[in-house]
Amino acid sequence: MSAGKVSRGTWLPTWVLIRSDLYDEAERQHLDISFECNTALARRLGIAYTGSRTPASGEMSPVISGVDPVPVGAALRPVINADDPATPAKVKKEKKEAATVKPRMAHPPPSACTSASLKPSTPIVPAPAPGAPRKPAADRKKKAGAIKKFVSSLIVRTDEDGGTDAVIKKDELYQRFESWCREHAISPVPDRRSFSVALKNQCAIPERSIGGTAYWVNIRLK
Repeated sequence: MSAGKVSRGTWLPTWVLIRSDLYDEAERQHLDISFECNTALARRLGIAYTGSRTPASGEMSPVISGVDPVPVGAALRPVINADDPATPAKVKKEKKEAATVKPRMAHPPPSACTSASLKPSTPIVPAPAPGAPRKPAADRKKKAGAIKKFVSSLIVRTDEDGGTDAVIKKDELYQRFESWCREHAISPVPDRRSFSVALKNQCAIPERSIGGTAYWVNIRLK
């Protein structure tokens, strides 16, 4: 800190560390701490001191400093007492500690487990939500079960020469099947094509066209 050329008798502000008990006692006795410090310092330096009291703050000369002011809230450096024999060792220790302190990083370094090193994992297939459409295999199994149950419950097989009673129109039999599904709360009702395929392939019921009309033959309703 430099104040430039100062005329004799000019007042300068400075920092003085005073022990708390001494400060409290000085306040209690209404002593001018600046006056007492100037008197003691002048006596130590052998300078004649007039004994005048310290002026108001407006009468003090400004101090020009080439060092940037300390930001508000920043930590202050400890005051070093030059008369302390241990001061050189303390200064050397502080410089060594300051050199070994690593600067804090604004952001932590990227983890070793980056996206490039991640192995693709087996995708997790979520469970179907309630009310979601069933899989086709489950639908086919349900349809086939309903058709087989209908055939075993309401259809009787006959000989090949069963006569006119051994034939049923395809449309009529499917309508009867739809009614049966509604009576037994089967939903959705298998469509006409699924019904026909199941009777032909799974139940081995023959079909025939008579006069341009499609019939199931060798069966009758109970």
